[in-house]
Amino acid sequence: MNKNADAIIEVRFKTPSEGGRKSPISGNVYSCPLLIDGEGFDCRIPLGDRRIELGQTYDLEVRFLFRDLAMPHLAPGRAISLWEGREIANGKIKAVAPVLS
Repeated sequence: MNKNADAIIEVRFKTPSEGGRKSPISGNVYSCPLLIDGEGFDCRIPLGDRRIELGQTYDLEVRFLFRDLAMPHLAPGRAISLWEGREIANGKIKAVAPVLS
């Protein structure tokens, strides 16, 4: 895990027919709320040169804007979803960075 990442998620992006996005995701960073038990936490997902194709599953690093608020809710295996006006992806937390003092 990158030293700047707060967690790693395994997530599958929904296709348009499943109610997901209409187009793939590209760019250096993707920003969206990550939902855990219906509570949203603003996050940034670094993509680098990676293009996120719909219908595919990815392991992605996540960095939270307000880390202290999100960290108590994170645990490996916990279900998550990504939100963009609707649920566009769902999956689980694979790993959580240690809390720094």
